[in-house]
Amino acid sequence: MAPDAKFCANCGQALTQASSSDTATHSRLTATAPEPLIAKMLAAKLTGELKPVTALFADVVGSTTLAEQMDPEDWTAMINEAFDLMSRAVFRYEGTIAQLQGDAMLAFFGAPVAHEDDPERAIFAALEMLESTAEYARQLKSSHGIDFRIRAGINSGPVMVGNVGSDLRYEYTALGDAVNVAARMQTAAEPSTIVVTEMTRRLTGDTFDLADLGEIQVKGKAEPIHAYRVLGRKAAPARRRGLESVGLDSPMVGRETALRQLSSLLGVVRSGKGRAAFVVGEPGIGKSRLLAELKRIALAPDAPMTWVEGRCVSYGRNLPYHLLIDLVRSILGISFAVPEAEARAMLDRAIERLLGADAAEVADTAPLLAHLLGLPVRPDEAARTAVEPSVMQARYVAATHRVLRSLAAERPVVIVCEDIHWADPASIAVATQVMPLASQLPILFVAALRRETDSAGWALLQQARALFGVDLTEVELEPLSTADSRTLVANLLEVESLPDRVRDLIMARAEGNPFFVEEVVRMLIERGVIVAQGDRWVATSEVGGVEIPESLHGLLLARIDQLPEAAKRSLRIAAVIGRQFPERVLERVILEGMT
Repeated sequence: MAPDAKFCANCGQALTQASSSDTATHSRLTATAPEPLIAKMLAAKLTGELKPVTALFADVVGSTTLAEQMDPEDWTAMINEAFDLMSRAVFRYEGTIAQLQGDAMLAFFGAPVAHEDDPERAIFAALEMLESTAEYARQLKSSHGIDFRIRAGINSGPVMVGNVGSDLRYEYTALGDAVNVAARMQTAAEPSTIVVTEMTRRLTGDTFDLADLGEIQVKGKAEPIHAYRVLGRKAAPARRRGLESVGLDSPMVGRETALRQLSSLLGVVRSGKGRAAFVVGEPGIGKSRLLAELKRIALAPDAPMTWVEGRCVSYGRNLPYHLLIDLVRSILGISFAVPEAEARAMLDRAIERLLGADAAEVADTAPLLAHLLGLPVRPDEAARTAVEPSVMQARYVAATHRVLRSLAAERPVVIVCEDIHWADPASIAVATQVMPLASQLPILFVAALRRETDSAGWALLQQARALFGVDLTEVELEPLSTADSRTLVANLLEVESLPDRVRDLIMARAEGNPFFVEEVVRMLIERGVIVAQGDRWVATSEVGGVEIPESLHGLLLARIDQLPEAAKRSLRIAAVIGRQFPERVLERVILEGMT
């Protein structure tokens, strides 16, 4: 097949021009994309750029049979409604609707806007598609007596991205077979299921519960494809980063001073005083690992503290209160995997234990937190939650205050908020009003974020500086020194058994970033370039050709996509020149290109 062929979203085969109805539907759906997403996409001026993306195919099962059972107008209306529901899931996770073809949709995550977690976003979008169309299917069963179900296939790989049109219609060409394989996964999926490839599974780490389908023979592929069925999101996902998957680990390296700064605050809080700390650093620099070490100390058996943890997600800036929801679930011990009815019962028991001495506070707090978490609110509680959003936010704050005061009365509390550079404005507004408790009660408030000064999370740091003054602890994490990087590699691979050239290669690729060190090592092991022989690690002859791991592509591209167009152009030119060169060389090439 020609490398610039387009693919049918039904079967992955070459297709001709989409029908006028498909084009009209596509234009209608893309017009409903959220304004911030439209701005991001239109800013991505891409022409013939190769990008790693995750392709999501979704189609209606047995559409030919369904169409025969329905009036053509009813069929068209049904498909349009299904596309509406499916497109909302794509847009929520900042994906791109690339094609509509009959009863199927092709979406990309990673182009034209890249994120460091595009494979995860694709699976989350597919899960949301199944959930939203399930309710629609029940309506169709009742009104038309038909069985309506969708299925999805997902694969990750390189795709050549074409020009971006003003109507948000994106034309993609296929370089390799990344898109074709995603289509084959869709064909292999049972109704109401999602099938992903080994590549997508590897890039999402331990985020989802999966059923191993083994090797699947697919049309057009000489070798079988290892596939997995997505069962759902894990109740408590493990870290996606790191080397646990290959059985390697290392003590924390190069962060001893930072850990002493933070752990000293635990003693202050145990004495009855409150404190606040912010940990700032670039992606992969070790913020999460530092906080994990702090948690180990805080939960020491001799004087355990209450540890409350909330984490922001990269697509969370448009998810109101998602950080607050995570914190409240942590306080109450309710995971996302718990069914709604059971979760509400757990909430009631927890609130009664914390506030049981005041029945009025229990009666007021429980329905507010249930409403926040999206749990059932009883008829007699409805009046407490049927208020304006601004009033509801104030009530959320009051309910959170009550719970935290009760927790702090039992024993000192550590509240940790990770990745607040992704926090939504509503969560930050509540955090602004909750953080002062750390100046009144034995509470240590800790937030970790990247140096993104235009984010809502950065505004929280500014407010903390004004509130706490000299009592605020700010920890700035820098890249590891050469000595610390060597220690980290030695801890992971017993570097004395490893050739110097391999060690130096890993160091050169990682440039002092602990995450990069671990990912380069993992890639070398997974590709068989470094193999274990007894207690020694031996490099094969292919080690010299190491490239940047796929797991880092998304992170790097997401950072690059945030840059102005002129800066991105300079980066492209610099990448052609080489890894190191005098600044004047780059300036000269850019100037000559402009003349």
